[in-house]
Amino acid sequence: MHLIEKAEEDNRTVITEFILLGFGNLPELQILLFLVFLVIYIVTTSGNILIIALVVADQHLHTPMYFFLGNLSCLETCYTSAILPRMLASLLTAMLKLSCSDTSTITLVSFILTSLDLPRPFLLTVTSYVCIIATILRIPSTTGRQKAFSTCSSHLIVVTVFYGTLITVYLLPKTNKQIALNKVYSVFYTVLIPLVNPLIYSLRNKEMKEALRKSHQLIYVAQMNSDGVTDL
Repeated sequence: MHLIEKAEEDNRTVITEFILLGFGNLPELQILLFLVFLVIYIVTTSGNILIIALVVADQHLHTPMYFFLGNLSCLETCYTSAILPRMLASLLTAMLKLSCSDTSTITLVSFILTSLDLPRPFLLTVTSYVCIIATILRIPSTTGRQKAFSTCSSHLIVVTVFYGTLITVYLLPKTNKQIALNKVYSVFYTVLIPLVNPLIYSLRNKEMKEALRKSHQLIYVAQMNSDGVTDL
């Protein structure tokens, strides 16, 4: 990512916009990447907005767990909308090659902040899943344990990919090969994780499926009533 300097006032640089340059060295793939990320953005926002609407509309989903999932979907929508539209715009514009001053200080500060901020949510997440797994192991039914582990495993995969790519990008030493791979890793935690979260955490849920089915039925009945009124 490079920042564009728009104005300087009183010896201060005012930053008003940025351009993502991660894929600027692949000009032959710009259109394909644009289409892929556009589809991902549409699917991600649609899925998360659908979850928010279901949680708000269905009284049976007015519980702490579903309010949490609705809040997660809201955050994912805002998070994705802050990154992907800018990425799409960057893919359609000329990529700028700007000379940069020494970035060692910025790299060091980034490493320190990441080292302080990343372990806390990571350890909290790991602790939560250790408790969940311990609870699952106490389930007397083999079928029940298998079903619970099936659900939990998909969650663990997403969490592992999210934290694994973050640690790789921000904490591991930077080599030429590593810098190139970081562009791919960053796509995982900024683009792909918000895409799969609605499916993993919500749309596979039995209650959420039932709410979705009811909403389809209500829409169908409303359309039928509308057509009947129109015919009359």
